[in-house]
Amino acid sequence: MGPPGSPPDTYARIYAERLAKAFGVPVVVDNRPGAGANLASDAVAKAPPDGYTLLYTVSSAFVVNPFIYRKLPFDVDKDLKPVAPLLTQGSFVVVNNDLPVKSIHELVAYAKEHPGQLAYASYGVGGFPHLIMELLSQAAKIQMLHVPYKAGPMTDVISGQVQLMAEPAASAIPMIKAGKVRPIAYTGPKRHAQFPALPTVAETYSEVVSFGWHGLWAPAGVPGEIVQRLNAELTRITRLPEVMTKIQELGSEPLSATPAAMSSMVRLEAKKWGGLIRAKGITVD
Repeated sequence: MGPPGSPPDTYARIYAERLAKAFGVPVVVDNRPGAGANLASDAVAKAPPDGYTLLYTVSSAFVVNPFIYRKLPFDVDKDLKPVAPLLTQGSFVVVNNDLPVKSIHELVAYAKEHPGQLAYASYGVGGFPHLIMELLSQAAKIQMLHVPYKAGPMTDVISGQVQLMAEPAASAIPMIKAGKVRPIAYTGPKRHAQFPALPTVAETYSEVVSFGWHGLWAPAGVPGEIVQRLNAELTRITRLPEVMTKIQELGSEPLSATPAAMSSMVRLEAKKWGGLIRAKGITVD
């Protein structure tokens, strides 16, 4: 989970409030940011398997982290089990307003005319904003300089210290609507509902699709009947009109699936990102 006020924290509180009402017990959101969500994942992996401690995190914790960290203090396959996916969110490829590109095609042409001179920002090595740009660079056969940040890099994109980045929808949309950056594409599998005229990256490079999804996991020993009950309740909450509206207002899309389907989602995404990470030799330690 991210720090207080971040999109994962905001979404977690939406679900915590409604789970508390449904089950008649307090549901506390305990932020454990750091190490790419590994601290939170480890805490839940080692928690009592009674269904009272759950992990709210982004899919990268399961489909990216096992490949970019040489050693994790837990096994993502054996120590945690999926409960329910909740929502999905892509990113916008945004550029500084002075950069003379308005599409992925123009960006690639500019990068080829200025090899190694374009710099893109990210929130750190191995995050989706980094990996999607690596995937694009690989597909388009271009070279761009990666500049990882420990804090939010959007200010430097706006000022022109770096020229572009892939920014998650929840935080990108306000910047786009304020005219502070220019969107040139969306990374999801289809065009974003709030920007239907903006193409996806995949319309130019079909293999370049990136979206993170949020979900809940439990310690591996939690009984199946508890997992199924939690899945049913979380699915009900996701489909509440006010929850769907809130999710969409924040630039995401509601997502519901069974625990088994969620496991399949993890396997497919892990194969994709694991292959890219190995090919590029990406590591954080």
